[in-house]
Amino acid sequence: MLTGKVVRFDEVRGYGFIAPDDGSDDVFVHANMLDGDKWVLAPGVPVEYDAVETDRGPKAVLVRVIGVAAGAERHGTAGAAPTRGGVAVAGGRSRDSAQTTGGAEDEEGLCDVLSERSFCTETTEALVTSVPDLTGAQIVAVRARMLDLARRHGWVEG
Repeated sequence: MLTGKVVRFDEVRGYGFIAPDDGSDDVFVHANMLDGDKWVLAPGVPVEYDAVETDRGPKAVLVRVIGVAAGAERHGTAGAAPTRGGVAVAGGRSRDSAQTTGGAEDEEGLCDVLSERSFCTETTEALVTSVPDLTGAQIVAVRARMLDLARRHGWVEG
């Protein structure tokens, strides 16, 4: 396993870069490669990872947070109740607070690239269970937009 620190992370797009401790070129990292809570990836967070070479350069896989960002403990954010949009989140950690306890991590697995059919099925199920008042036409419109987004980011194959 290699080690480094997150140098940039775009929480909206879900990706960033790790600066390896050995001084080599920055390594691309996607939030789906994180073993645990995706909310903790932020600049300065130390991580451990494996890397593979791609046509675009090195990419981190099996990423695991191994500490807290420098200064997080001094500023009293370590162990503080995390928030998202100013609302406390029970039992979780937040990207906004850029903190981790270094202890037990969520039991969340890695994300698989889905077929377009599976993505549409899961998206429909999520929309129907989350917002049961949506009409069929609204579900189709939202699902089409989400599928376009997934295609652009390589989240689906086919």
